Amino acid sequence: MSGRLAWRRLLLLLSWLVLQHYSLGCRAVEDAEAEIRQPYLVPLQVQSCFPCHGPRGQSGSSAIPSLAGLPREYLRKVMRAYRHGGRFGTVMGRLAAAYEEADLIVMADYFSGQPIKAQKQTTEWRLVDLGRRLHRYYCRDCHGDPEQSAKPGVPHLHGRWMDYLRWTLWDYLVGINQGDEEMATQLTALMRRHGAKGVEALLHYYGKGKP
Repeated sequence: MSGRLAWRRLLLLLSWLVLQHYSLGCRAVEDAEAEIRQPYLVPLQVQSCFPCHGPRGQSGSSAIPSLAGLPREYLRKVMRAYRHGGRFGTVMGRLAAAYEEADLIVMADYFSGQPIKAQKQTTEWRLVDLGRRLHRYYCRDCHGDPEQSAKPGVPHLHGRWMDYLRWTLWDYLVGINQGDEEMATQLTALMRRHGAKGVEALLHYYGKGKP
């Protein structure tokens, strides 16, 4: 009798395990199907950015910035600058002109809510070390650190594409990018004291993606 009871309990246990496995399998299938349906839930205005800036705004090209994780108000500000000629871009000026303010809000809401993906890039440790010191003196009060919040509306720069940051910083230095006087002032002060090497050091520090 005891052996029969033990066997029955074993069968009940096996049945319970099968049901648990089946339940988890169904849940996994449902999650996978939800992921497949997800792109159709992304607004069309947002999807129009994916061919260049990558799915979810995570760019795979060092020449094109990732939009994922950028602050909502910053994204709207930059798009307005492109529309009105205050910021240089090879095609962004023409593209931005096609969007209404309501479109900018939709895009900013979406991309600001996406996770930041730090890019793997080649850096030189001596420049990283110098860039860390320069960041703390010239940039940290606004842009923060990975472990320290940036000012509201100001993006973190760690892990962003070095090539794109390089072109953007030089556009500020020569006056092509306008509308952020504090940024231009800090970069000019850094350039006077540390030269082009100082700018490059900042880029290597940000490209490293760590504090």
